[in-house]
Amino acid sequence: MKFSKFSGALALASAIALSACGGAGGAVDADADGDGEVSTEELANAAEQVSADMKPEPGQYRASVAFVSADIPGAPPEMLEMMSGMMSQSSEFCMTQEMADDGFGEAMREGREDDSCTINRMTIDDGQLDMAMTCSEPETGDMNISMSGTVSPTESDVTMITEGTFGPMGEGRMEMNVKQERIGDCEAESAG
Repeated sequence: MKFSKFSGALALASAIALSACGGAGGAVDADADGDGEVSTEELANAAEQVSADMKPEPGQYRASVAFVSADIPGAPPEMLEMMSGMMSQSSEFCMTQEMADDGFGEAMREGREDDSCTINRMTIDDGQLDMAMTCSEPETGDMNISMSGTVSPTESDVTMITEGTFGPMGEGRMEMNVKQERIGDCEAESAG
């Protein structure tokens, strides 16, 4: 399955984390044919299987991305500090009943528009997410991205590790944490 650029991979991680929502019915391995690549059809089937067991709850959510660490020997310390500031962010959004019913399917569909990333593995077992993907950029080569963490109907906590070539800085490794949590009812709901 293909996706666009690193920021697209980050958005995808967030969408999958909440759309996965626990997998209460047991383990789900999206790579059904075992070929080491999750096709669009395989991901759709896995999402349906998980969604049949448990869906995200509608409401107001806080989403945050935290820069954890980077080991990029070719990067000056001030650049790593700048990256930390740019990549660490927090926002809130309202998940409507319609979005919850869709399980972020629309976000996942939008992410498939580009050929730069391929999902190699995605399993969900009793609320534990394990995923790996490879993103290719003509200028820099392959970036290997792994995601692991916990998911439930009201929150997700996923560690994302990126390894590969970071442009002119060279080879390196970066770790980020992506969290989403339900913090209450949507403002429009609570005002009514």
